[in-house]
Amino acid sequence: MERNLLKKSYGFVLLCSLLLLTLSISSCQESKLKAVVAIANKQCPMDMGEVGTITSIIYDGSNVVYTLNMNESITDIAILKDNPESMKESIKIMFRNPAKDVKEMLKLVAECNAGLQMKFVGKDSGAEAVCELTSEEVKEVLKAESDPSQSERAKLEAQLKMANLQFPMQASEEIVIEKIELSDESVVYICKVDEDACPISQIEANAGEVKKGIVANLAAQSDPATQVFLKTCINNDKSVAYRYIGTKSGNHYDVVITLPELKKMIIKK
Repeated sequence: MERNLLKKSYGFVLLCSLLLLTLSISSCQESKLKAVVAIANKQCPMDMGEVGTITSIIYDGSNVVYTLNMNESITDIAILKDNPESMKESIKIMFRNPAKDVKEMLKLVAECNAGLQMKFVGKDSGAEAVCELTSEEVKEVLKAESDPSQSERAKLEAQLKMANLQFPMQASEEIVIEKIELSDESVVYICKVDEDACPISQIEANAGEVKKGIVANLAAQSDPATQVFLKTCINNDKSVAYRYIGTKSGNHYDVVITLPELKKMIIKK
């Protein structure tokens, strides 16, 4: 349950944060945008883990267009389609203060007066949601330099804003995930528990095993989306917590994955 919950929560925004990397690693020195895109497109389909697959990257004369085949158990396409401005703002924030190679790619797109278009297609339903950054918006992103620490905070807040659009969510028979909150110390998943099926005292009594399961699932995930999520938490000095709250008593118990534990899960290249 915890593994799917995490992926559903941050899948969309994290996939977006990886998109430009697929171009920048291809050929940052190419002088022509068409050549860069053609090289990147030859790498498709690109597996981005359980979140989805980049099926093509093309230049249509106006935009660099990414087509993504999305796992609908993680990303609700209808929610993306119904919240275009939130989707666009989240993507713009994710590109703020980019890494050097990503910034060079953005500059190339801007110099060609091109935009970026991301077409999200549901793997099963075929439903589509499209987000487009115009050439002017790409240029605005490049100009919007900010303090790195503030940028990291904004990126995390953008992820949580998009994630919360998909809640509440039934995680299991006895647990409903209501939302994700940001506290001073943690990214907190608010989990309401049906105490007739699972008393909070039972979770507390088995907290060691519950945490062990969460840590094992996270540590086993090498896909880019999970790794970016972990790094975003670490860059913000945030642990990850599950707050289980009884629907009757209101009592709660937190299972916390600490910063040192999160750091151990980062795959070093």
